[in-house]
This record gives sequence, C-alpha cells and structure tokens, in this order.
Amino acid sequence: MYSSSQAVVPATIEKPAEPKTAIIAANPLDLPAETFREGLDRRKQNRAALMGWIRDALVDGLDFGRIHVVHRSKCQAGKDCKNPAHFSKPSLFKPGAEKICGMLGLTVRYPTLPDYEKAALNGAQLSQIIIRCEILDASGRVVADGVGARIISQDNGDINKALKMAEKSAHIDATLRMAGLSEVFTQDIEDMMQRREAESIQQAENELNNGFDGISKGQLQRLEARIKELGLDRQRVKAWMFNASHQRFTNFLDLNQDFYNRLYSKLDEFAGV
Repeated sequence: MYSSSQAVVPATIEKPAEPKTAIIAANPLDLPAETFREGLDRRKQNRAALMGWIRDALVDGLDFGRIHVVHRSKCQAGKDCKNPAHFSKPSLFKPGAEKICGMLGLTVRYPTLPDYEKAALNGAQLSQIIIRCEILDASGRVVADGVGARIISQDNGDINKALKMAEKSAHIDATLRMAGLSEVFTQDIEDMMQRREAESIQQAENELNNGFDGISKGQLQRLEARIKELGLDRQRVKAWMFNASHQRFTNFLDLNQDFYNRLYSKLDEFAGV
C-alpha cells in the first residue's frame, strides 16, 4: 500500500527505433558519402568472393577455354599449338554460364524465342535469328540481359540448331554483363569463328554469282557428306588439300572446280575403296 504522501512514478516506455528509410538516388554519385562507400566496399568483397569461386569451380576445357584463332594457313597445329599468342583469352562456354547463374540463384528466360518458334511453325522463311536472354533474380527482377545472333545458313538451314546456338550466345553475353566478367572472359569466340565461316560462305556465293570459278554450296555439302560417309578424318583431308595445292587452298570453300573434282575423286582412294 502507498501512503498519500508518496508519489507514484510511472515506468518510462521506450519507443521502438524507427527503421531506417532506404536512400534512393537517381545517380549513385548523389548518395551520402558513407552510404556510397559502404556500398562500394560490400560489392568489392562480394566480387572478390565470386572471382575466387570461379577460379576454384570452373573447369578449363569444359566451362571455359581458349580458342586457336590463327588461320591454318599460318599454323597447322590447331588446338595442339604450343604458341600462347595463337590463342584467344579465355572464352566462357555455356556450362560455365549455367554454373555461375545457378550458384547465384539466378534463372534465365528468352522473351523473343516464342516469336521465332511461331514463325517456324507458320513456315516463315528466316535467314537469321536474334535472341535476347534475360537473367532474373529470385524475385523475378531482370538483373542483366544479353543478345545472341545466328545466321541460319551457318547450320545448313537447321532452324532448331540455329535457335539453340543463338540462345547459347545470348546466355553467355548476359552472364558476362551480369557479373562484370569481361575482364576475365571474352565473348563467345567459338561462335565468332562460326560467324566468320558464315561470312566466307556468303563471300563464296557472291563470287560465284559474279563468275568466280568456285564451288557451290551444294557441292560443299556433297563433299562434306562424302567425307563423313567414308569415315575420313576431315582435318587430314584438308591437310592433303593444303599441301597438294601448294598452300593455295586452306578451306573447302576456297576450292575451284578443277581442284574440287580432283579432291572428290581422291576420297575413295583415301578410304581404300
């Protein structure tokens, strides 16, 4: 019991701390210096952790690799070449891009793919494919995107294969952008080499239309099919062509009609038929 002379002092009730309101700025350089510095430090540490994981987890030759980029007219060794200067810097492959996205809990989607699928089903004549890849975080936000292109003639008119190759290039492009990996990996060099071959096809067709005595696309397909049918080593056939032509021809598309006929007749001899 309290006496009438005693005063009752009510307990002090502390108000819960109000949550800090996130500071949003149109330009990161407009953020308060401390907030900006904290953000940079956090990203620096996270990037260092990511790069360490990439070095440990990605497998050379499977997830990434170096492509021999020197023309065979200058170096016949190909992937067995011992000169490091003849190779590109590491190129990220699709399995590597999938590993990186999976480790970060990201998913991919191709928003333009349904348009090409619909066009193919409707019998539309397509000459090239351009696919956009979007990388999404767990909440469904787009955190990066990339583009992949493919000329259908590179795949002998196989639209399904062209779509797959364009998807692969777009996925790799988006992954490099998302993680800022261009300093480590280059773009899809393998695809660039295939695009060069497609340009060679186009050049050969143009020269043929202008009276050049080169081989046609049909003759090239016939030659490739015969080499495969006989079970011949394509590179050995090309090596013979290179030597027998006194280093004049380095690619089947370079052949003129006379040497094409000579080479084609030699295939049976190579196979012992």
